[in-house]
Amino acid sequence: MEALIHSSWGTYPAALLIAVGVALAAAAVRRWRAAACLDRDPERALAYALGFRTGILGLCAVAFGFGWLWQIAWLLVLSLIVLGEEMLETGVMIAALRAATRPAATAIPPG
Repeated sequence: MEALIHSSWGTYPAALLIAVGVALAAAAVRRWRAAACLDRDPERALAYALGFRTGILGLCAVAFGFGWLWQIAWLLVLSLIVLGEEMLETGVMIAALRAATRPAATAIPPG
């Protein structure tokens, strides 16, 4: 791993990672703007959560790319920690919001 970080050609993948991260962050902003037009609250909240997850993924990719480019180990580690925690947290939130947007199952009365 250290050879990959300190390689002379490592600027190209780092720059690509930064560019992809910026594109993901821009996609998240577009998704947030589109979510504002939704009428129903669970669907709007789900769209915001999906946009937040995309934005966090993009920002962490940018942070990881700059950490790789400038060879800052703590930035690499911090971006991975934040990415892992936020993906777990937003994954649970999105699962709950998807369950809320599904139509409720009709219960069969006993007897």
